[in-house]
Amino acid sequence: MKWTILCLAIVFAAYGLAFADPDDDATMEVFVEVDANMTVAPGAGYVDLGHIQVGDITGYIPFVVDANTQTVMFCGAASHLFKGDDPVNPEVPPILILEPPGIEFNAPDGNPTGGMDNVVAYICDTVINGFPGLCTEWVEFESSQNNRFSQDITMTVMWFQDNPEKPMGEYSGYVEFSAMIVLP
Repeated sequence: MKWTILCLAIVFAAYGLAFADPDDDATMEVFVEVDANMTVAPGAGYVDLGHIQVGDITGYIPFVVDANTQTVMFCGAASHLFKGDDPVNPEVPPILILEPPGIEFNAPDGNPTGGMDNVVAYICDTVINGFPGLCTEWVEFESSQNNRFSQDITMTVMWFQDNPEKPMGEYSGYVEFSAMIVLP
């Protein structure tokens, strides 16, 4: 008898699937969370700073920021300008960055938070692509756009050419823009 019940249980278990409905379905909820992200890109291939004899040189350097958060932080860096794109030439001193004022950041649809100024001071030495220069502190900006920061940013950087006998020719350097997301 035990053997018969055991055999019936095995047969029922083995063929029990055959007694299921011919079709079925199930539903499951799925979800995904969109993380904060940002991209930064140059707004041009290069910026021509014009011609100078003696005096201030002002560069308006465009960058593009696209972030899916409304609050971001910026800092900048700029190198001195070197004759012939040669930062190690000992014969011709570079055209130096004008400090103060620092670097000015302008966003058409955003402003610095907490009463901060959009001009940030230089606070450290740096090297950009082999060119010595200066870097700034960070400043927080908030967008007036709907929970995003997607704008063209202009960085204003100044240099000062003070030598009336500076050898003529092209002097060049680099400007760097850094940005990061501020999470709520």
